[in-house]
Amino acid sequence: MDFKQLEAFINVAKHKSFSKAANCVFLSQPAVSSHISTLERELNVQLFDRTSKEVLLTPAGESFLNFAVDILNTRDKAISSISSFNTTINGKLRLAASTTPCNTILPMLIKSFQKSYSDVSFSVTELSSREIVNEIIKFDCEIGIVGNDVEDDKIKCYRLLEDNLVLISSPEFNIPEEISLESLLKYRFILRENGSATRKTFEDALYKNNMDISMLNVCCEVNNQDTLFQFVKNGIGISIVSDAVYNSYLNSDCIKKSKIKDIVLKRYIYLIISSKRTLTPTAKAFFNLCKKTYEFDK
Repeated sequence: MDFKQLEAFINVAKHKSFSKAANCVFLSQPAVSSHISTLERELNVQLFDRTSKEVLLTPAGESFLNFAVDILNTRDKAISSISSFNTTINGKLRLAASTTPCNTILPMLIKSFQKSYSDVSFSVTELSSREIVNEIIKFDCEIGIVGNDVEDDKIKCYRLLEDNLVLISSPEFNIPEEISLESLLKYRFILRENGSATRKTFEDALYKNNMDISMLNVCCEVNNQDTLFQFVKNGIGISIVSDAVYNSYLNSDCIKKSKIKDIVLKRYIYLIISSKRTLTPTAKAFFNLCKKTYEFDK
């Protein structure tokens, strides 16, 4: 069964004539007759009673007519929907972001996007960078924003901006604005969980200075930045966070930031998408906004 057979059937039923139906579908009368005969063989039922004056639907034909009309209407709706797909930007866009971009650049990006596309809603999930990569690979999320470069042939990665990490502590510790790496060993540390890009940047910096995480007095590992800030604020320990996050909403009277001497705590924020997936028009529009904002190469 194909669309041409259904179109022939509907027109014969409408006009009660093979010749008139042939004129409507721009086919010869023998071609229309062939389509109807083939359809009747496939359905194993007679659709028309043929008389010398006109062609009339059988009871089976009357029943099948409704289905045939529905099938062609569904086809037409599908064609119409697909034809406008590339220009329709609406619906819900799912984004996943690690802690730093989720709390700094993502609110600004969404606000800017909704000025142009007010019909779009967002589902934003805060995950570790490692988890976001898995979400992208599994096609559970279209766009992710993470705190480290991703070397995986299933992922396309675009650098957005530079981010610096700082040491934060409660004022009660009286840590100076600059402190040596060795001096940190006497303090309790609060670290983000494994998979966090912030933690990985810190661990890499320690390694370059002939140290590792096991040398620190780690008292807590947390997977939530707000929890980390509260722990630091209450003097449980010190920690490493993004300078952008610290500057965005922290009260400097409650938490102090310091620079660690002779150590580079710099990383970049990246946008990632799947290399195996075509973005929806809405995701593509958000991608283009990020590209325009941060001027990265596609």
